[in-house]
Amino acid sequence: MNVVIYIRWSSAEQGKGSSLERQREDCLAHAARHGWNVVDVLVDEGVSAFKGRHAEVGELGRFIAEVEAGIHPAGTILLTEKLDRLSREKAKKVFAWLLDITDLGVVVATVDGDRRYDRDNLDMAAIIEVVVKAELANDESEKKASRLSAAWAAKRSRLARGEPTVLTSRAPAWLAVEGNPRVFVVREERAAIVRRIFEDTVAGLGKHHIARNLNLEGVPTFGRASGWHSSYIQKILTSPAVLGEFQPGQKPRGERRRHVGDPVLDYYPRIVDPDLHANAMRAMAGRQRRVAGRGRRLVNLFAGLATCGSCGSKMVFRGKGLKQRADGSWVNEDYLICDSYQRGRGCSAGHHFNYAVWEGGILDATLLDALEDRHFSSPEVLRPLEIELAERERRRDADRAKAETALSLFVETDRPEVKAMWMSLAAGLDLQEAAIAGLRDRIVQARGAVSPEEHRRRIFALRDTLQDDDEQVRFKTRSRVMEAVHELVVWMRFSTSPVGVRMLQRDGWETWVGWEDWGTGKGQRGTSWEKSSPSLLGGTGAPDATRRDDGGKGAAFAT
Repeated sequence: MNVVIYIRWSSAEQGKGSSLERQREDCLAHAARHGWNVVDVLVDEGVSAFKGRHAEVGELGRFIAEVEAGIHPAGTILLTEKLDRLSREKAKKVFAWLLDITDLGVVVATVDGDRRYDRDNLDMAAIIEVVVKAELANDESEKKASRLSAAWAAKRSRLARGEPTVLTSRAPAWLAVEGNPRVFVVREERAAIVRRIFEDTVAGLGKHHIARNLNLEGVPTFGRASGWHSSYIQKILTSPAVLGEFQPGQKPRGERRRHVGDPVLDYYPRIVDPDLHANAMRAMAGRQRRVAGRGRRLVNLFAGLATCGSCGSKMVFRGKGLKQRADGSWVNEDYLICDSYQRGRGCSAGHHFNYAVWEGGILDATLLDALEDRHFSSPEVLRPLEIELAERERRRDADRAKAETALSLFVETDRPEVKAMWMSLAAGLDLQEAAIAGLRDRIVQARGAVSPEEHRRRIFALRDTLQDDDEQVRFKTRSRVMEAVHELVVWMRFSTSPVGVRMLQRDGWETWVGWEDWGTGKGQRGTSWEKSSPSLLGGTGAPDATRRDDGGKGAAFAT
């Protein structure tokens, strides 16, 4: 007779022990004693049978579906260690499930008691036995769940009252739990690595690049992994625990973990300053918009922004590199071209925009506006203000979410205490907004310590490294510039008649970068730009400034 063995345990902790091997060996030995042919072994790891979820999404559910589809012949034996491995639901549900599966021709067998249940032997004695075993298993699960729920509720209550409580010995990898009473202790060598990950993110490195650098340098991982993975870098970057925040939750057996209550601030020791965290989140959001890709050299700073002015398709980068002419001179043959034209999709705008020339011209027109103080290291006078601002903004966002929840409850229930809670939160939000506005004004004043001339000098110094011989320096600079340009520019459209690029900034200003021919001498062709008043803000649209790239800082010439 064909036998399918079914093994299940409820939690990951049980799986770390001998549950799998014990159940497997007992079932195999039982099948051998009866001369049964084992055709499959089904394992539901860490899946609870308390609410029957294993019979819907687990291996047991798949087996039942195969039986219904006729894949397993009548008389197939489903062998398990004990009846409660198949279900810990209420006795009525267990018995109904047993009737259904035996009506399909399956024989249910257990090692415990050497019992077999099929549609021909479910007499009164068997019914009583099944009901009693199911009721005992369900009662045990009910009591265990109730005790655990009460214990965790008490811990969460102590946290809500502000009592210093370590809920569990599990902690983020950069912390350890020590002492009695238990406290969190920062593992400084790991915390330094976490801070480096955030700093590299702000500098423009993506998660794949950061993981690669850590592996190349032989930086030890936090666990048993053989090396750093981009997925773990992402997990660290998105963890609120780096700011000391803990979100209580519940995980019913066999279900996903869900949040319970509000986040608890300052539960863990904070290892990343709020301003560093905020800048890293901004940099990550910028890269998601740009879709820079894994391991690229960021040759095209305008990827995702540049479109064809004729058909609206994206402009794609064609990299041909440096070519030597017959006269011995070198020319860069990297181009931006309409994707639809290149693929023969109906666009006739086939102009090839020399990338080096147009990158220079576009940066001439945008870089001073795009690069702000925050794109550079914060001066010491700014750092405390930026930390306080980032922290207040986080707390404001958390309170705003609470206020929205309270308002929804008031609309549903019309209870006066809920209304009072919402009004208190709303008043607090007004005070927070005023404090945030004051901090922003103080930051603007503090930034005045950096003169416009000094700001221009550091932008020019940064721009000089766009083509640096050092790949790491070049990549970081181009990442930072790319982020700044994408934050400033909404779109850029490449036109062939006349030849040029029109850009819309987020503040409503429009910039035109056009092609100019200034003379007959070699090197006398290039780009110039002009910026128009912000039409979105009611301006006239008249030119506000015009400058030619005739050898100034960062100028690029056609060849």
